Amino acid sequence: MVLANLIRNQPAATMGARIWQTVAQAALLLVLAAGLALGFNDFRSSPLPLVADWSPAARLKAATGKDMIIAVEQAVEFYDTREAVFVDARSPEEYAAGHIAGAVNLPFEDVHTHIGAFFSQVPKRDAIVITYCDGETCSLSEDLALLLQDAGYMNVRVIINGWSVWKERGFPIAGGEAPGGPS
Repeated sequence: MVLANLIRNQPAATMGARIWQTVAQAALLLVLAAGLALGFNDFRSSPLPLVADWSPAARLKAATGKDMIIAVEQAVEFYDTREAVFVDARSPEEYAAGHIAGAVNLPFEDVHTHIGAFFSQVPKRDAIVITYCDGETCSLSEDLALLLQDAGYMNVRVIINGWSVWKERGFPIAGGEAPGGPS
């Protein structure tokens, strides 16, 4: 109420000048804060990068530095020779609507409920595991691949936009729920 009375009693020119002064002070504080942050970052023993590469290829590096992304053509070779376990990271409903034939459903959004069954089904930690989901921005397969790698699976790969690419190229697909639910 006191502020409202002050504003009403101020001439328009004075009020405009005060608003301008407040905006200028806020901008100055913002510039000072950014300068301090950059300065402290520069003196850190391991400075944070100001610009980072957030592409799937940059995010998906194995502990060895090896790229975890696999081209669909190479994944098909593993599929044809039955050398790899394909893991669908999508929900059980999406899996039931269609999936890579023979793929295991391990929905990342409920992974802790189903991971034990996956460990029983794929006990060998040196098995080739290929994860996929759907859409170029879908990161479920990437997150699942990193989780499986942390769990000791050392040959985990990811097909980016896996379901769409696989289906569009006419490779073997199936429908229906996973036997006994996910995994």
